[in-house]
Amino acid sequence: MSSLAIKHGAINLGGGFTNFDGPEFVKEAAIQAIRDAKNQYALVCGVPEFNSAIAARFKKDTGLVLDPDKEVTVTSGCTEAIAATMLGLINPGDEVILFAPFYDSYEATLSVAGAKIKCITLRPPDFAVPIDELKSTISKNTRAILINTPHNPTGKMFTREKLSTIASFCIDNDVLFFTDEVYDKLAFEMDHISMASLPGMYEQTVTMNSLGKTFSLTGWKIGWAIAPPHLT
Repeated sequence: MSSLAIKHGAINLGGGFTNFDGPEFVKEAAIQAIRDAKNQYALVCGVPEFNSAIAARFKKDTGLVLDPDKEVTVTSGCTEAIAATMLGLINPGDEVILFAPFYDSYEATLSVAGAKIKCITLRPPDFAVPIDELKSTISKNTRAILINTPHNPTGKMFTREKLSTIASFCIDNDVLFFTDEVYDKLAFEMDHISMASLPGMYEQTVTMNSLGKTFSLTGWKIGWAIAPPHLT
């Protein structure tokens, strides 16, 4: 898609990166870390100071208090968080509901996991989740629902009312909820709402995020997953 966009001089909606570089204070912090000899192997689940910072930010955003040692896992970008979540929590034959259009890694990693993908299309002009269709799509074999909010490429943000309805389906049917929130700080017209913050949902939600989108430093590949200990 990117090569076609270059060939035809088209706007490329295929790549999730900005056309400007990240802020200087972040780059300077990385440079200082290199000079401070923070260059060797780290814990595979994340540097404790960083995990604590993620937990602190999540508390500020959602009000939820995390154990950074048991509920935060740092990954190589959100893409690895997605892969780890799918491979860790989805078994062959499990049904997973996706909302199209979606990031290509969702389908790829679910295919590796042997999942059965059920796709629901978000349609213009408002790209709302078709609640009746979602309700009828959930079955006894549905293991998880995966959503990207704020949504790429439509820009759709889901209201608390709509998320609460989806949450009720998850709770009633014992369905996990995977939420890709890499664009949560790119919200301009309404506040982002994290599904994990809704009543009863934290225990069955995996929240995935990344510094790459927030700070326009996508090549650094710094992401994480937040989940209760039994899902982590």
